[in-house]
Amino acid sequence: MKKYLLLLFLCSPFYFASGQGMLKAVNGEVSFYSHALLEDIKATSKQVNSFINMGTGEIVFIIPMRSFHFAKSLMEEHFNEKYIESEKYPQATYKGIINEKIDFSNPGSFSISAKGRMNIHGRENELTESGQIEIRNDTVVFETKFFVAIKDYNIAIPKLLFQNIGDTVEVTLKTFYIPNKKIER
Repeated sequence: MKKYLLLLFLCSPFYFASGQGMLKAVNGEVSFYSHALLEDIKATSKQVNSFINMGTGEIVFIIPMRSFHFAKSLMEEHFNEKYIESEKYPQATYKGIINEKIDFSNPGSFSISAKGRMNIHGRENELTESGQIEIRNDTVVFETKFFVAIKDYNIAIPKLLFQNIGDTVEVTLKTFYIPNKKIER
């Protein structure tokens, strides 16, 4: 599925419309945090697959759900088997457009926003969030923090556990990009 989504993105008609090329994530981390009455839940993944089309501002994220690791192995098991159903829905995706025109040849730090569609647990919703892009000489760093309501993604929480899991999850993402020479034209 991941390969098909990436292939679809790369073959889209506006992908090669610009000569500026692509940035590919070489390192990244996404974590989520849920605060509830009885316990806090935190998980982290270091498997962030992402591309930015520097010409169009298109941005794509693909994150394998089984790549999230928790402090307690039982939490990880419940996350994958009962809530996210990782066998059925193996990844979370986001595909959007950066609203601001960024000159990636100009070093500096820039506030941005992006509008797109996020898919988690087989449910897709529109998501517009803000973040920060820092352009350095050899890398681009993207950071964002946003909140996701679990009900928006059809994730069912058993009534017995409503005090263990919060209604919203705070998501923090930091990704490092370099030019992707293999797919630039």
